[in-house]
Amino acid sequence: MSIIKRVALTGCGGLYGQAVLREIRQNHPHIHVLGLDVGTDFPIEPDVFCHCDIREQQATQSIIDYAPDAIIHLAYSVQPNRHQKHMQSVNIDGTRAVLTAASVCQPKQLLVASSGTVYGARSSAPAAYTEDTPISPNTHYYYSRDKGVVESDVASFAKNHDNIAVALTRPAIICSPQAKNFLLDIFLTVPFLVLPSGNDTPLQFIHADDVARGTMAILMHAGRGPFNLTPEDFVTQTQLARTMGIPAIQMPSFILRSIAWLWWTLHLPWVSVPPGLVSYVCHPWLMTGARLQTECGFYCKKSSAEAFSTILKHHQ
Repeated sequence: MSIIKRVALTGCGGLYGQAVLREIRQNHPHIHVLGLDVGTDFPIEPDVFCHCDIREQQATQSIIDYAPDAIIHLAYSVQPNRHQKHMQSVNIDGTRAVLTAASVCQPKQLLVASSGTVYGARSSAPAAYTEDTPISPNTHYYYSRDKGVVESDVASFAKNHDNIAVALTRPAIICSPQAKNFLLDIFLTVPFLVLPSGNDTPLQFIHADDVARGTMAILMHAGRGPFNLTPEDFVTQTQLARTMGIPAIQMPSFILRSIAWLWWTLHLPWVSVPPGLVSYVCHPWLMTGARLQTECGFYCKKSSAEAFSTILKHHQ
């Protein structure tokens, strides 16, 4: 087991970051945390806080001065943003700034959050993606596209710094009672769910507490490379509709894509869905968490169905 006493945590105020802080407080109280975030209003505070944009020199220098045993990089722009260059800068340039800091302070471990969406979504998808599957993010869904670039940068860093245990997490859709993001808003605000061209697309959900536990398990075992973070089960669109008490209707996928494009282009209210995300509703992108189970002994405590139910109970 790896001994970690000091952690630098970027994006400490986000859903993922707060879950990791909660897990550290509850189960790893000996770990001292430097938190970095652009926000200031969050319930769980780190031991030391740096209010900054991860791209700023202040953030880089704070990490270097702190000399952490491990860096957990979770500072990303996730919400749909029509200013693609800004979002790309936060996600890609922000990660590069963290890699610069890591190259100077040389932590024992570096863990960077990616996303299950990097596998892409297509009709020819395997039953479940493993970490050995080459990633193929949908270039029209720019969050996924940015994560693909991030993964490439991280892989290059790992190759040139084999003294540092470099890991990536690829979570499924993260849920918790506190979750507020556009993916979950889709399920919480729509009057019906769509079955694109009749496809009853399966989806995986993971509770934020399981994401945090899995993340810390990787660090405790000095894991290297990508790790899928997901329960083994999935929930279909019709099952989700039944859980929410709304109908599931069939719609040709080309009509769904056209509606999403029009809605996004005209800045219409209610649901904000980047057109590129439609592929992830039309086609499966299921993963298996077998590697994390085998190498770190980690299993999710909540199933996909249970994780999804936590957001319904909070918003009903």
